[in-house]
This record gives sequence, structure tokens and C-alpha cells, in this order.
Amino acid sequence: MVECISWLSEVREVFPKLDKKIILAEYKPMTNKKLGFVRAKIEQKLDFNPEALLLGEKVKIKNKRSKPQKFDIFINSNLQKIKNIALRREIIQHILIHELLHIENEDLITISKNFNKRKKKKIHLNNFEEEVFIRFNQLRELKGIMKIEKKEHLELAISKILDSINWRDKKS
Repeated sequence: MVECISWLSEVREVFPKLDKKIILAEYKPMTNKKLGFVRAKIEQKLDFNPEALLLGEKVKIKNKRSKPQKFDIFINSNLQKIKNIALRREIIQHILIHELLHIENEDLITISKNFNKRKKKKIHLNNFEEEVFIRFNQLRELKGIMKIEKKEHLELAISKILDSINWRDKKS
């Protein structure tokens, strides 16, 4: 958990909009279908005039959602099998950037609504993966590491590292 928190603090440098939010990160056992996910408690309140409702008047009831200030990012604990800490750090930070971008775009609030509305929203539209790549390179630049030229090269490198720990071979 300590390494996740440490690496998260480095990644947050390329997300200045999230400075006021509480974000924690830790490893968690999960299937090999996902590398990580983010969770937050979104409070929902019904807003209406109770007196009018009880007296039989027509009342408009609104469902209000509050934007969360605390988020938990969970990273697949199987990634701890990557022995080279520098490689593991790059993989974990790539996942953290992905999840922080969801927080910054407020995707959790949108996808927590009812399913009929949610299925119409594709959360990885509008060059989402390209933005992850850009932020990843910004982080590398801050750390003094050479930028990666193409998104495809990064994806292939991550895929090969995951293959080295038999990521795709498991039936989970």
C-alpha cells in the first residue's frame, strides 16, 4: 500500500485540478480482467417540499447527487508479481493516470445514474486513451525520463510486461 500511495503522489503532479480531493490507492485482489478501478461514495438526496406533498399539492421531486471529495483507487494485487520495481512503478502509474482521469472527468457521477442513461455514455470517448498517454508522458518528463513517441509503443510495452507475469494465461 505504501508504494501505491507514494506513486500516486507523484502522479498527482500532472493533475492539479484534483489537489483538493482526498485520493487513496492500494492493492486489492481481483480478477485478471481488470488492472484497477476507482470507487467513491456518491450521496444522493431527494429534494422536495414535504408539506406540499403531504397536503396533496403537486410536487416536483428532484434527485440530487453530491460530488464526492474522497476516492479510493484499487490496483490489481497480481501486479505485485512484477519483480523489477521500476517497471512495476511505470505500470502502476499508468493505471493511476487512467483512474485519475476518470475522477477529473467526473465519470463516476455520470455512470452512477440509472442504467438506461449510463449505457448511452461511453466513458472512453473523446480521446480518453490519448489523454492518458499525454499525461503519462508529462509525468515521465517531470521525472527526467525520455518521452515515449507513440501510444501504440506504450501499449505494446505494457502488454509484454504483463505477459511476463502470465497475465493473459489465467482463467479468472
